[in-house]
Parts: sequence; C-alpha cells; structure tokens
Amino acid sequence: MSTEVAPPPTYSYRGGNAPSPSSPAPSEDVVSAQNQSGEQPVSDAMSDTPQPPEGLVVPTENECYPYGLPFPHLRPPSSTPAAFASQARISAFPDHKLPPPVPRLRLTTGAASSSSSSSDTSSTQLFNSTNYVAVHRKTHRRFSSLSRFGGATIKGTFAVDPFLDIPAPLLAPLAPWETTRKNLILKAEDGGIDVDVHLVGEPAPNISHVVRTELHLELCGAVHSSFPLIARIHTPTLRRPPFRASLISPNGFVSLHLPPSFHGLLTVTVGSGDLNARIGLSPALSAHATILSEDGTTRAYFIGTLGSARWEGDRAEVCVERGRVRVQFSGTGERNLDGLRKVGWGLMGI
Repeated sequence: MSTEVAPPPTYSYRGGNAPSPSSPAPSEDVVSAQNQSGEQPVSDAMSDTPQPPEGLVVPTENECYPYGLPFPHLRPPSSTPAAFASQARISAFPDHKLPPPVPRLRLTTGAASSSSSSSDTSSTQLFNSTNYVAVHRKTHRRFSSLSRFGGATIKGTFAVDPFLDIPAPLLAPLAPWETTRKNLILKAEDGGIDVDVHLVGEPAPNISHVVRTELHLELCGAVHSSFPLIARIHTPTLRRPPFRASLISPNGFVSLHLPPSFHGLLTVTVGSGDLNARIGLSPALSAHATILSEDGTTRAYFIGTLGSARWEGDRAEVCVERGRVRVQFSGTGERNLDGLRKVGWGLMGI
C-alpha cells in the first residue's frame, strides 16, 4: 500500500518586497505551512502599515546618509546582528583613556615645583640634566628701534647635575681670569634673565667631600640699561650638595627665589641708596633671617638656625649698582611680584 507524500509548499512571497494588491490570495498549502511553523502570515504582518505605491523602490537604512528616509515608517529589518554591528562600528572618540604625553623640558619655561619630596624626585626625571653650562648672549641695539627690551634676554629652565661628567671637548673654554669652572654661567648684555634652575643629582654614599655647586648669573652693559634679573632656584632632593649663587646687575630689578632647604649666608650689596629701601625680604624668609653685619652698602643675613652645629655651606650673593633686590622662598605659595616689578621697573623705573 503506497502512501502519497504531499509536495513541499511553495512560497510566493520574497523578503523585502510587499505583495502586490493584484496578486492572488495565497493557497491553502501556503496558509497551512505558515500555521504549522507558528509564524504570522506575511499579509497580516504588512497589512497594518501603509504600503508605498507599486514600482517605488524603498531605500534601505544607512547611518551614512545625512538625511532621513523618504518613508521613515518603513524600516526593513537589518540583516546584521546588533553585536556585530557594535563591533564593526568605529567610534570617533575611543573608549580607552590614555594619559597625555609629558614633554621633556629643555630650555623651556619652568614648571612649578611640587610640595612633596617624592613627587619632586619623579618630576626631575623629566628634565634633561646638564653640567658646566655657559651662555653669553649679546644683542647690538639699533638706534631706530623703539623697544626697550632687546633680544638678548635669557629665559628657560636649567637642570644642573654637578655629578654629571661632560667630555672636555664639549666644554666652553675658560676665560683667562678664571681658574675653576662653574656649573652654570648665564650672561646677558642688553637683555634680562628670567630662569628656573633645578639642582638635581645626589652624591654617592662613599663620598666624604662634596664640592659646592657654583651658579653665576650676570647682566652686562651700561649702568643706564635697566633689565630684570629673576632666578628661581629649586632643590627637589634633600641630599644635595651645597651651592653658591651669584647675581650681578648694574641697574634694574633683581628677584632671587631661594629653595626652602637653603641654610647659609645671604649677602646683598647695593651701590647707592638706602639699604632699607633697596632690599626687601618676603615675610616667610624674614622669619628665618638674622642680620649678621651691615655697612653703608652691604648687608649680610644668615638664613636658618644659628645655634645648629651643622651648616651645609649654602651661599647667595646679590650685587646691584642702582636697583632693588627682593629675596623670597620658592614654591611656598608666597605672593609673587616679579611680573609687576619687572614691567614697572622697565617702564617707570620703580
């Protein structure tokens, strides 16, 4: 006894195209196949929404179009899974957040010193350390120039490591009157100096005698030329060698920022004028300063505790012919008058 097997149903509907109104109704085989599979008939699914006119092609949805679809209510189902679409989509702003690159400082504007020693030690690694630097900058001023400030001004940040060995062929020759080489020499003629000096490097544990770090900053030129001299000295590490800073200016405003670890002698020499009117100490520095000696042109202070037997040997010497001197601590949050002073001195001679 043979059993007839019904042929598979034939589907007259193709995805993406709505059935034509003039097409005949689906056969019973089609309807029965749809009922057995549990799916909703296509004619029922498309009957609730209005259909476009016959022969009109409905564009597919694309995120690249800057305009909307002609028939926003007709959105054919996307053939790409949502998970794959999220992976394939390239975001204009990446999800990962990388820290911005930290530039290495080399003769650029100085950064403010940190308050903690650990952060200061890490920040010193960003500087390009050097030693035995000699810069002598000179600009010939033109009579037709109306600018008071020439191009010989030295600005920037210097990281001086006194323990760094520099090959002799790379060093500048010594002057005939010089016997020892200084770690940093800055000279500007017909210009000013505005620098940050970081004293980096630590002596080895087995070194018994450490040579003092020598810093020399000088403004050269005629007495009538008034340019500011500003030096901010930072000592990120406490295990540093003692240093000696010499600042010389014929005329102008001199501002010296000593590190809070400074412990030693401060000498200020003024060529003419009242010392009280020419020399100014910040309130924080005055609390740790003691006058040792004074004459008509020079006043000597000791910064730190006098009764302690330990003295690191720090020295700071400031010499001006006709100008004013202000000394304060660096990085202590004190009011900084350098910007107002150097502009006022150059314009009004105050």
